[in-house]
Amino acid sequence: MSGLSLVLLTVLMVAAGQMTQTLYVPAMGDMADALQVSGQALPLVMAFYLIPYGLFQFVYGPLSDRYGRRPVLLVGLGIYVLGSALILLVPTYPMLLLGSFVQGAGTAAAGSLCRSLMRDRFEGAELVRYNGYVSMGIMLAPLLAPLAGGWLNLHFGWQSMYGFLLATGLVILLVMSLCFRETLPAERRHVQPMLPAYQYVLHHGGFRRQLGMLIATFAGLILYEAVFSVLAGRQGNLTSAEISLLFILPLPLYFGGAMLASMKAAVWSVRRMQWLASAGLLGGAVLVLAGGLLPELGLFMLVLGGGLYFAGAGLLFPVATSKAVAPFSQHAGTAGALLGGSANLGGGLFLLVQGLLPEMDQRVLGGLLLACAGLVVWFLLPEEEALPAPGV
Repeated sequence: MSGLSLVLLTVLMVAAGQMTQTLYVPAMGDMADALQVSGQALPLVMAFYLIPYGLFQFVYGPLSDRYGRRPVLLVGLGIYVLGSALILLVPTYPMLLLGSFVQGAGTAAAGSLCRSLMRDRFEGAELVRYNGYVSMGIMLAPLLAPLAGGWLNLHFGWQSMYGFLLATGLVILLVMSLCFRETLPAERRHVQPMLPAYQYVLHHGGFRRQLGMLIATFAGLILYEAVFSVLAGRQGNLTSAEISLLFILPLPLYFGGAMLASMKAAVWSVRRMQWLASAGLLGGAVLVLAGGLLPELGLFMLVLGGGLYFAGAGLLFPVATSKAVAPFSQHAGTAGALLGGSANLGGGLFLLVQGLLPEMDQRVLGGLLLACAGLVVWFLLPEEEALPAPGV
């Protein structure tokens, strides 16, 4: 496979998982009414998806280092299809949670491998550049999903969204079965047990810092996505279609951040790009917080601040991911699983914790985003290199 073909297949294999995360956001109010639950209960759907999406990556990553990427990917996609079918067949709130859990457990395979496939093929500035391409492509699904979800819900009801996800999962499974070729040759696989493999990767101090930055940034992103619909709905009588349009406005800026990473990979240092990304995260968080303090500008600042935060995240993700996996040619699957699994598990747990707060408004969201951005800066401050990793 050429580099471009690998990027396209990588983007396709994570498309279902990315759409699952945002497709129903504009319809959360209608879903709550149809399922006879409170609006506060719907963010739990995202948590039930993200937690297994994070946890199962810890399993898929080392398995792919041992048995190859292709079989692990196909099994995971099959599990995702099963979860989508469960929700469609039994449209109740408990089954929505269970099906979301199964979906997350399945698509975790693609979430883990999307971080290791590029490392199988590229190094150095090329690795950053191609990870930037993947980040740009991955954003197309959550960019289009809310529009599709709002339209499907408006014309056919909320269940149609999961019919769409089932069909999408089946198509992706078929394409991957026919077109995806193994990227990890047998001679580069290893049979190290799972726990020592994770210990080997985690010993690297530089990896731990990049991991911390990714977790903190992703927690802010996922919180913004989870509560945007509720906060925007309080600003006026907006339809699900209008909310979906507002929801996607910040997403192209993520695309722009990832594009900047690809364009400047051979010119700018990793540290320079990460400091620029941190500035975007901090600025976006401040704008969201300011909107909470100035109600007349609330919706405008919510969207503008979200856009700036997304731009910072778009620049940070491919750079931090590339720097984290670069030292691990034989443990790329394990390293990718730690990155994706920890970020998504952390994001899911963060949503559960914020659900315990007495109230979620724009001021609280801005404060939490500011805390996430501050953590990124804290992880970025040390200048010394990581401890040398021990031998395999």
